[in-house]
Amino acid sequence: MKKILAYVSPEKHASLFDLIVAHDSGADVVIPYSNVAGEDMRDTIHSCVFTRHPEDLKNTAVFIGGHDVEKGEELMNTIQETLGELPDFFRVSVAIDPDGSYTTSSACVVKIKKALQGNLSGLNSTILAGTGPVGQRISVLLAKEGCNVTLTSRRLNNAKNACEMIKKRYDVEIKSFEANNEKTTKEAISDSDIVITTGPEGVRLLSKEIWSKSPVKVLADINAVPPYGIEGVDLRDDCKEIEEGRIGIGALAVGGLKMKCHRELVKKLFEKKGVVFDLEKVYGIAESIMVPKT
Repeated sequence: MKKILAYVSPEKHASLFDLIVAHDSGADVVIPYSNVAGEDMRDTIHSCVFTRHPEDLKNTAVFIGGHDVEKGEELMNTIQETLGELPDFFRVSVAIDPDGSYTTSSACVVKIKKALQGNLSGLNSTILAGTGPVGQRISVLLAKEGCNVTLTSRRLNNAKNACEMIKKRYDVEIKSFEANNEKTTKEAISDSDIVITTGPEGVRLLSKEIWSKSPVKVLADINAVPPYGIEGVDLRDDCKEIEEGRIGIGALAVGGLKMKCHRELVKKLFEKKGVVFDLEKVYGIAESIMVPKT
């Protein structure tokens, strides 16, 4: 029986990137649904579960993509509500990774965890320009690992709004901070063991002069377009010591694990029916890739 993936996006066009990865990861058929709204999902899910025998539903799955993370998560909520109305044997597995935010954030934190030999509890971390989808989810994962997390923005209100949304959605406490110049950036990382930059491409957020005078142990950057987000961290650095006692993680190192995680996520959609791959489950996949179970 063919493995059929319904690819759902709230935007005008389905992501070609996601469609190609889905095919390369073992889906036999990928059916894109674009411009999807919450009210459309009930009929879509019914079409998924009522067209095959319950024992065969592990061969049907749903993947939520696109770029709008908030709308994607609204679709996920509607899907779960719809499935919850059905008997237990009518289930398909569902994954969510809009804008690659779930897989990228998971890969980044797993790399940081590797650099610090697995223990993040009690450490201080700062995410510079962290109000975007990836920065927010990195903050969530770090907090769940026991870190004290500070999320910055050029405008304090933006940082506060992001932290409030994180609290509402994930029930974790994140500190907001305004960092928009050298002085405030220096203050933001003054007690940080971990610093991550998740700002726009081609924008340097942190100079070596600032981080070299801080206690930071790990510097991770998501920016793959020069100038990179952290001076002194190259996009190819993969848990590399860039200065005595300091480890750099560049965008390619994060991206390589992200792609492995994305492919494995699609594969796992067809292993068992009824699994919801939320942020924590995606993170678990990234961990299993980095540290395979024996």
